[in-house]
Amino acid sequence: MDMPAASTRTAVRTRPDARCPLRPGQPCTLCQLDVTGPEDCPVVYLVMSDDELREGLRRTQG
Repeated sequence: MDMPAASTRTAVRTRPDARCPLRPGQPCTLCQLDVTGPEDCPVVYLVMSDDELREGLRRTQG
């Protein structure tokens, strides 16, 4: 019994470009060490977890 040939196609996955929530419309530049994107960025965490900083960010963006 012959085995079917292995597929020669390889799937290429592309990751979506992460956007910086602190700089709307701009990509995440991984400006902090050991960061993989906005989801584990300490600067994003600090701003989004502080009511005054988050409000200031909202005012400057809108």
